[in-house]
Amino acid sequence: MGPDDDLPTLLQKKDHLNVLRYIRVHQLREPEIVTEHGALLLGGKDLKRRLSDESARLAALEQIALAALDLQNHELAETCLNQIRTVVGKDPARFRILLARCLEAASDKDGALVIYDELLQSNPSNLMALKRKYCLAESTEDRVAALNAYLQQNMADSAGWYEMAKLRSTMGDFGGASFALEEVVLGCPIDAQLHVQLAECYATTAGMENLVLARKHMAQAVELDPTNKRALFGLVSVSNAYLEEVASASKKQTIDDHSVVVAKELVKHGAEKLLKQYKGSKMYPSVQTLLSKYTKGL
Repeated sequence: MGPDDDLPTLLQKKDHLNVLRYIRVHQLREPEIVTEHGALLLGGKDLKRRLSDESARLAALEQIALAALDLQNHELAETCLNQIRTVVGKDPARFRILLARCLEAASDKDGALVIYDELLQSNPSNLMALKRKYCLAESTEDRVAALNAYLQQNMADSAGWYEMAKLRSTMGDFGGASFALEEVVLGCPIDAQLHVQLAECYATTAGMENLVLARKHMAQAVELDPTNKRALFGLVSVSNAYLEEVASASKKQTIDDHSVVVAKELVKHGAEKLLKQYKGSKMYPSVQTLLSKYTKGL
């Protein structure tokens, strides 16, 4: 496969091996193409001849097997599984993971879980087994437990933390969702929408400290994307909620006067930016009426 070769060119050349390699390298999900060219490659007994590198041959076999499972082509998946077994034997984790995936496809979830549990007993950091246990979990509590186990072994996985945030939100645990989203933001600090979601979690949790954090992340979202209406409305809302919290606070609570001034200015700033964006639209009068309730008396 040359550096300038693209997938249509490789398909036209009927270069089965490099078609698989291209899809694998670019992380594409094309099960129909993979199974078509994989079956031709296996049928021609070309795989072993052209791939003397054992690891590359195993990668191609795994790719074909997983694509076959996507299309419920169990015969092709079993063919690949048998070829992998002849190379690595019955016990290695690589073979057992694929065997468990085949059991999953055959609706034998219990059998697959037995294999994953055995793999994790010998190697608790087996990420693939941990991921598959999460995918097989049925209840929300089991999914949270499985995802916790995975994240303990791979704490830098932003996608995993985002999934945890969604799970915690569905459970009504917005404190846990906030913690998970903080981890996501560490990995994607310039994503304005993530800051908005995190701010909304803090705002839902409520409390003066959480409202300050919500205000901070809404302001960050506006800085990253000044046209983000959700962030601007959110900035006005959480800043106003903070001012209401301050107004109802007891005399024993210590109030930061500077924070109060900042909140007022952010309400006015957000309202000003929103009015500019809606000016000339049919929504302008309604937005103006709504925002006047927040800015009145500031």
